[in-house]
Amino acid sequence: MLDTTLAFIRDQLNGQLGSRSPGGEPYVVLANLCNLDGTVPNVIENKVVLSLVNVERDATGTSGGSRHSAQGSGFAQSQSPLNLNLYVLVSASFGNNYEQALKLLSAVLGYFQARPVFTPQSANAFPHGLAKLTLEIVNLDMQGLNNLWSGLGGKYLPSVLYKARMLTVDEGWVTEQVGRIAATDTAG
Repeated sequence: MLDTTLAFIRDQLNGQLGSRSPGGEPYVVLANLCNLDGTVPNVIENKVVLSLVNVERDATGTSGGSRHSAQGSGFAQSQSPLNLNLYVLVSASFGNNYEQALKLLSAVLGYFQARPVFTPQSANAFPHGLAKLTLEIVNLDMQGLNNLWSGLGGKYLPSVLYKARMLTVDEGWVTEQVGRIAATDTAG
């Protein structure tokens, strides 16, 4: 679910920014900003980079607990769906071309300002299993921004942090089968 949701966001942005690419190659990639050895991956050169920086359980959803459903001659018990929010960092990595980085980051901001909500009815190739996907900017103060980039191990790039809500993970695995009660004896 995480991969298909981020790929969907990437594809939406590439659809919007594709006309701006001089070589016709996609501008937006899913990638880490830093390799484990501290080097910058080649794949992010001259790209807008989407990086998943956090996953949180949505406390406003109905996550947690279990649910029961009728199944055959009894009931099946399974866990309630898990509702998640994703924190996605959008960074513009254009080396010495700072103006191009700002131009493309501005285009991303404009696109999500105009289209902050995606549904199966409003977007082609909408990920199966999602009902709705909203994107909102997360405000970071200077300390939070410093902590984020330090934690990523990279050098600061022009960027914006988005909260993508709400993904629902529901594998539907049955954790227990419970038979029906046929009759009760109250004569005792």
